[in-house]
Amino acid sequence: MRGVALIDAGAGVSAGLFGRRLLAAAGPAGERHLLLTHGHADHAGGAAEMARLVPALDVRAGAPADAWIASGDEEMLSVDRGKASGVYPAEYGFAACPSARPIGDGEQVDLGGGVVLTAVATPGHADGHTCYLLDAPEGRALFSGDCVFTGGRISLQNLHDARVPEYAASLDRLAELEIDMLLPGHHEISLARAGRHLTAARDVLRRGLLPGSTT
Repeated sequence: MRGVALIDAGAGVSAGLFGRRLLAAAGPAGERHLLLTHGHADHAGGAAEMARLVPALDVRAGAPADAWIASGDEEMLSVDRGKASGVYPAEYGFAACPSARPIGDGEQVDLGGGVVLTAVATPGHADGHTCYLLDAPEGRALFSGDCVFTGGRISLQNLHDARVPEYAASLDRLAELEIDMLLPGHHEISLARAGRHLTAARDVLRRGLLPGSTT
């Protein structure tokens, strides 16, 4: 293998554990990648600590979220809203990760051994939201972050960068993918015939509706 990749970093509590496992998997010479689906703290809050612990960690996120993660902009990352609603404790702080840089739609990360991750821009849940399509000898999987979940569910929140038209376009785009496995950032995963969850979301859209939200 040329390298290893972790999709999302959590809020920061487990950054040490994630970092140690990433280092062990990569070995002394392997590339180390942290690919963030979006900037919300439960997905990207641990990026700064992981970058501190893992030498040469390549931290990537879709624009403009990469810049917000790099600067620790809690307002643009909606951490302030999370604190107000009780999702995060008042003392929680999103640590800036200056090494975060953008990843473009269609950009690929080749991990070697026939394993390739492709960035798929999917705004709607949040600006810069990006899914990652994994092609490997064992099959094809979609790391969907908070864009789409099993059963075709979505996560539509009352936040400044939640955008319904963009969300609908992202779901329609994902339904064109052929995948074996769906690995969202929360809730259940699907390890077989996972494309049915993407088409379920599309079918609701084609009726002029939005899929049911998990939040």
